[in-house]
Amino acid sequence: MKRNEWRYSIKTGFQSLGRHPLLSIAAITTLALMLFLMSAFVAFSLNANHLSKIASQQPPIEISMTLGVEQPDLDLMNDFLYNSELVQTFEMRTPLQNYEQFKEDLGKDELWKDFDYKTYIPHTFNVRLNDPAMADEFEQAINDFPAVHEVMMESQLMVFLDGVKRWTGRVGIIVFIVLTLIATVVMVNTVRIAALSRSREISIMKYVGATNRYIRIPFVVEGAMIGLVGALLASFSASLLYSRVVKKLSPDVLTLATSRYTLLPSGHVTFTLFMINLLTGIMLCTIISAISVRKYAKV
Repeated sequence: MKRNEWRYSIKTGFQSLGRHPLLSIAAITTLALMLFLMSAFVAFSLNANHLSKIASQQPPIEISMTLGVEQPDLDLMNDFLYNSELVQTFEMRTPLQNYEQFKEDLGKDELWKDFDYKTYIPHTFNVRLNDPAMADEFEQAINDFPAVHEVMMESQLMVFLDGVKRWTGRVGIIVFIVLTLIATVVMVNTVRIAALSRSREISIMKYVGATNRYIRIPFVVEGAMIGLVGALLASFSASLLYSRVVKKLSPDVLTLATSRYTLLPSGHVTFTLFMINLLTGIMLCTIISAISVRKYAKV
């Protein structure tokens, strides 16, 4: 095809969007809804992976002592951990150390002014085992100490997060398939009506020797534009919602990059969502249009 033929075909594709505005709006809305829901699952999965990575970098077991624990009880726990064959390394942290770490993680020093950490924050022991498979046996032995308040297992958190990731992925795939089928039906009908409305024009073009590619391109361009607009709407909506969630959970955006226990920065997630939505939306609608036009335009 010559340059002017490409120009005409692309121009016709843009004009086709205005010929059936309600159908175009329905196609764009359906696609945007599909991509928006997919974006929600993607953002959730990204943060689940992020939290799993953080959990894997932390000591797998944290022993929280009772508030106001006496020094003999701390010494008894320290001796047990030092002599235990199950323990690889351990560290005792005072309430003050835990308080300072807590403030550093949250990045909100001004909120904790005059906070009485001794009343609310306990002594803790961070422990790594030689064999993580012995975690349950180790937990049972620790719970026999009367001064122990709680044994927190990071391995349990990681198992939970892995389960969440698998569940999110499966549900996301199911939702994506269902909405893709709906979007496919809408796009097929869009191409069908567009082809029928231009049937006389297509017949004349074929009569004067127009190639199949020349006739198909406007429909493909129309599908690509629907995919582009739907992807942009879904990306903007999902990014705006995610940014609001991030601000609500951590109002001080400047601390998000350095804080351990926060959601991923909105900029990182927004870029990922835009790329995924644009590729999915444009490719999906372009392929559906290219396949459908072969049947309804009979070329």
